[in-house]
Amino acid sequence: MDSYQMRDSSDLNFHTKKFLEVIMDIETLLASDDNFLLGPWLETAKSLATTEDERKQYEWNARTQVTMWYDDTKTEQSKLHDYANKFWSGLLKSYYHPRASKYFTRLSRSLQENRSFQLEEWRRDWISYSNEWQSGKELYPVKATGDALAISRSLFAKYFR
Repeated sequence: MDSYQMRDSSDLNFHTKKFLEVIMDIETLLASDDNFLLGPWLETAKSLATTEDERKQYEWNARTQVTMWYDDTKTEQSKLHDYANKFWSGLLKSYYHPRASKYFTRLSRSLQENRSFQLEEWRRDWISYSNEWQSGKELYPVKATGDALAISRSLFAKYFR
């Protein structure tokens, strides 16, 4: 925010890339542990259904609960957005990373165009994306991949040395 307020596009872009990189690094680490996967949450919800309509509804419910409880407005976010957010592999990559990217893209654009941040435009974009994601049918892994210790060591070296 300091970069934005100082109108330093170069610094804003640098910090934006770092922020998005951290999200993806956390995604990689979380993907290495079965307890931090989005897939089992969605698959469990769907498995409770007895009909195809229920399966679709239960998946939508599960997606909505961990993101932004359904918004039926275009620019006013739900008071329950991120109410039950989780740091789960799959959710960071497919929901939080794109959401943050949209925010930073609009922030950067406002500097380039020399105008104030267009909050309503960003909210419209974010809410639209959230609603699309909640209605999605993408499958997510239900089994971890990667070596958590090796990934942790790599991230420690990257960020603390």
